[in-house]
Amino acid sequence: MKLFGLAGIVLIAFAVTLSAQANLPEGKGRSELVAMCNTCHGLESVTQMHESKKGWERVVNDMLGRGAQGTDEQVESVVTYLAVNFGKPVNVNQAASKELQEAFSISPKEADAIVKYREDNGVYKELADLLKVPGLSAEKIQPLSQNIVF
Repeated sequence: MKLFGLAGIVLIAFAVTLSAQANLPEGKGRSELVAMCNTCHGLESVTQMHESKKGWERVVNDMLGRGAQGTDEQVESVVTYLAVNFGKPVNVNQAASKELQEAFSISPKEADAIVKYREDNGVYKELADLLKVPGLSAEKIQPLSQNIVF
């Protein structure tokens, strides 16, 4: 009877893990996130948070300090996955340079270019407008597009 009880607990834990994984968007870093974070707490605690990339770096580093394990490459993959899928929404028509730097992990020069372009050309209406900013890396901005508010 004890063996059946233990097997039932294992099956329930497995089902809960699969359910949490099903709620995560597909993408690079998803499997690393599940492997690193699901051993200590449920993934629902992660999916309810919204942080900038720097914010996610702080959260993941805190978890590493508490015993989570992963290579540098896995950690970077998890941080990027979280920033893309659970990033903090940023209104590019109102955000100051410093906020843009943190939200998008861009240089002060790139953030200043976003603000200057907005001041010179008016508000951004869509992602295509933002990608017209001279000196702004589309490779950095496009993956975060779901976190950009106009």
